[in-house]
Amino acid sequence: MTTCHRSHLEARCHERGYTLDEVMPCVVSQDGDEWTIDVDHPAYPRTPKPGHETPPPQEPMPSREAPGFLEKVKNFASAAAQHVAAGMPMASDDEIIRRHDICLGCEHLQNDACNLCGCPVSRVAGYVSKLSWADQECPAGKWGKATPQ
Repeated sequence: MTTCHRSHLEARCHERGYTLDEVMPCVVSQDGDEWTIDVDHPAYPRTPKPGHETPPPQEPMPSREAPGFLEKVKNFASAAAQHVAAGMPMASDDEIIRRHDICLGCEHLQNDACNLCGCPVSRVAGYVSKLSWADQECPAGKWGKATPQ
């Protein structure tokens, strides 16, 4: 299970040749535009629809300069405080891998770190980063909070 913004699921459907109606059976619950998705459900658009040609990649947006050391410390402290306040929920290994895969294709990834928040991008379970913390979200909105393991 994972939680994401409706637009993220719509974008995934579009890039893989599905309509939102076709994948709605994998939507477990909706809270406004925040949806809980069963990524193990057969309707989840894990791979491109048969016969769908993936559109060529768009020109990447210019990457902004990575946050400086003090901004990284501030971002980490803020995320860590939120994580502790939420009870320190951890994402499953599968969720960490899913998030990591999304980050690997992101235009904001540079030198194994996110240029928006400065977090290291590693899929090691229990790693001290937003990828392994179930209560955290991507600053670009590409993945949302996850169901804790």
